[in-house]
Amino acid sequence: MDDTDLQAKLKKLEAELNTAAPPAASRSTDKPAPAPQSWGQRLKGNALLPVYLVAIPWAQEIVDQVVFGGRWNLPLHPRSIEGIPGIFLSAISHSGFAHLIGNTIGFLIFSWLILAKSRRDYWITLLIGWLGGGVVAWLLGPSSVHGLSGVVYTLFGYLLCIGWLERRVVPLLISMFVLINYSYFIFGMFPNQPMVAWWGHLFGFLLGILAAYGVYQEPEQRK
Repeated sequence: MDDTDLQAKLKKLEAELNTAAPPAASRSTDKPAPAPQSWGQRLKGNALLPVYLVAIPWAQEIVDQVVFGGRWNLPLHPRSIEGIPGIFLSAISHSGFAHLIGNTIGFLIFSWLILAKSRRDYWITLLIGWLGGGVVAWLLGPSSVHGLSGVVYTLFGYLLCIGWLERRVVPLLISMFVLINYSYFIFGMFPNQPMVAWWGHLFGFLLGILAAYGVYQEPEQRK
């Protein structure tokens, strides 16, 4: 084979390779990465998230009072088949606007405090309080119950515990703030008020501590 044939074959091979594998610029179909959110956008999103969530029980209570005259309740009935939907729905049902307002204030404040630390921690703690609290109340509760207070106490338990676990500045400041300003919530876990499901508060609080231990990361894991 002379040089002319060899060069022709090399050019043919090069053409085939170029056809099978076009330049990287033309092959790339990746979409450009979305622009990162600004600090203000993240703050706004976190601030509004609990408001959107608490709008659900407010909508239910408004419909209940306006349309059903306060008779549309969604309680959890322990250890009964008809009480199973209450595991998911009892947290959005309240006995009146006074009941709902009291739970709304605690829910918003504690939600914002957790979101100031971690959105991930917030979702985990919220779901543990909402669904886990419903399951525990269904299994162990002595009587029917409804309301958001069990979830509020889960957030409270997490906030009291997480700072002492992580021993970092922001979590510690949050835990100390909650201890100083909201320690009176502890009295809601004792049977000292009639018509108050203190046991639901206690279950929620213990689940909050469990949530704090569940989301806690060792210092080397946070690096």
